[in-house]
Amino acid sequence: MKRNPGFCPPEATGKRVTGTLRNGDRFGVPGGWPADGRTGCRWSLTGHSHDIEFYEVLA
Repeated sequence: MKRNPGFCPPEATGKRVTGTLRNGDRFGVPGGWPADGRTGCRWSLTGHSHDIEFYEVLA
């Protein structure tokens, strides 16, 4: 898994992702979560426990 850069990474645009939140919870399991778009992930780093810490792009 890669560390969240604070913005939607180019390799994730238009794809689905899974990963770990700052509080240790997993997200996007099993089918992934949209990386971008209207219902996509929030990539900004705010210090909140629900920030994405690590992510993986699903094929």
